[in-house]
Amino acid sequence: MAALHLAGRVAAHGRLHAGRGPRRPGHRAGRHRMSEAALPDPRVLQAIPLFKDFNATDFSQVLDVAERVTFDPGRLILEQGASSRDLWVLLGGTCEVSRRVDPATTDARRVVLAVLEPPGHFGDMSFFSPSPHSADVRAISAVELLRITHADYRELIAEGVQAAYKLAYNVTESLVRRLRRMDDWVAELAVSTASHEEAQRPEWQSFREKLFDRWNL
Repeated sequence: MAALHLAGRVAAHGRLHAGRGPRRPGHRAGRHRMSEAALPDPRVLQAIPLFKDFNATDFSQVLDVAERVTFDPGRLILEQGASSRDLWVLLGGTCEVSRRVDPATTDARRVVLAVLEPPGHFGDMSFFSPSPHSADVRAISAVELLRITHADYRELIAEGVQAAYKLAYNVTESLVRRLRRMDDWVAELAVSTASHEEAQRPEWQSFREKLFDRWNL
């Protein structure tokens, strides 16, 4: 997938490298945008589910507040139990989503929940509803991501930017698909490991509710 590059100086912070382009005249402090000359082929952006039905104006408005960030292999991007409100879109590389077996202890045992590849995304639930992350997201390879902060997104909403509403709609669609897949998986698991009567036991219902309620990246 083509990489996104920002114009202007690139600042490096340890192993995290972030780039921001110059603000356009009249923009508020903190707003930044990507150089139009450096934007990837529109077909690359349109292949990203979160940008479905975006037009050229929509891309310009969202990329106005987007930031390109890269992480080295092994770098922790989201930490289980921590709180942040950034929306991340994976442009290149691979990330692993994992969870400590017992979050209440220092037990190092982990369960891998998913492996993310482009054009995957994460952070969407915390982005719209503040709460601690329920899992770690770590870079397996060198990764390149597009980050949108909640503060910048709220600014787009306040300005009535249409792209912000399209993004929210696409995130909602993504969450619905995730919940449907989870529901199907729980049903298959129940059938494969227990009779119908056993699957209705409170333990199974509690397990299912936890999957729905606690999957929060």
